Amino acid sequence: ALNQLHQISSMLQKTAMSMRMVPIKNTFQKMVRLVRDLARSSGKKVSLEMKGEETEIDRNVVEELYEPMVHMIRNAVDHGIEPPEQRLAKGKPEKGTIELLAYQRGGSIIIEIRDDGRGLDKEKILSKAIDKGIISGVEQLSESEIYNLIFKPGFSTSETVTEISGRGVGMDVVKKALEKLRGRVEIKSKPDKGSTFIITLPLTLAIIDGIIVRVAEQRYIIPALGILKSFRPNPNDYSTVEGKGEMIMVRGELVPLVRLHHLFELSERTIKPWEGLAVLIGNENEKLCLLVDELVGKEEVVIKTLGEALKNVKGLAGGAILGDGRVGLILDIPGLFAIAKNSQDLPAYSVQKVA
Repeated sequence: ALNQLHQISSMLQKTAMSMRMVPIKNTFQKMVRLVRDLARSSGKKVSLEMKGEETEIDRNVVEELYEPMVHMIRNAVDHGIEPPEQRLAKGKPEKGTIELLAYQRGGSIIIEIRDDGRGLDKEKILSKAIDKGIISGVEQLSESEIYNLIFKPGFSTSETVTEISGRGVGMDVVKKALEKLRGRVEIKSKPDKGSTFIITLPLTLAIIDGIIVRVAEQRYIIPALGILKSFRPNPNDYSTVEGKGEMIMVRGELVPLVRLHHLFELSERTIKPWEGLAVLIGNENEKLCLLVDELVGKEEVVIKTLGEALKNVKGLAGGAILGDGRVGLILDIPGLFAIAKNSQDLPAYSVQKVA
């Protein structure tokens, strides 16, 4: 009987999910006119190609996706696609191409915005970031880290304010909008070949695959999409860095450590990091280790909004009823990265405790 109940519950969940899903076609179609208008106003020749328009995505995600996509396409026409005479001089067709591509991969929707324009200029990005005080200039940055500087607030490489991209709305707005949807964006670019912006979004905002962890007596749910691996830290890989706090060496890279016991002010069971478990979250550009007591399991959960008492707690995205009837709190991955960057948000911790 219990098994039958579970089957009925799963069937109802799938039916409810299918009712939320809509093709991305309408959003893609709205971009046709946008590209036409932008090409006309910029004096450039641009065609738009679309693939995967029938890919289905949560209705709520689609509605929130329109503005970031508009801004990214404006950016591609304004900064990516060259004027016809420049393209011809480079041996390219005078008409530039922007391609929109959507497909599903596991529990995610991938949207690619490609252009065959001039590509991103790494040197220009670096010098602009130094001028703006975004970086000091002494950091050794990887290619993807350099590209990601364009998402920093106040960043713009354009020498002139154009009618197309305008003033005051930077690519940081795009990144924030996508993070609000539990999504992320990465960039691939080659000089004179063009750029590709790859957006990864959850299939739905209502249901997530989560890894359940125990911290003291509380259950937390980490969205599986953001987890890279879990491991027991080695004492030799642990260190503290002045101004940055506790760090764990992971594959030759120092990664900040966030103790969920401290963040949520729970009783600290695990004093030494190597007695607990570290869950590595993030992507190739930014990583964070979360210290937990135990991995409990994996579960598909329906997200519930938090009540008044918890809605302002930093680092939480929602709650869920787990399979055993307990309540789990869903961690907000972008929020945790923000907390780690502003170490004053973390409760004070005496390093001597771990000695």
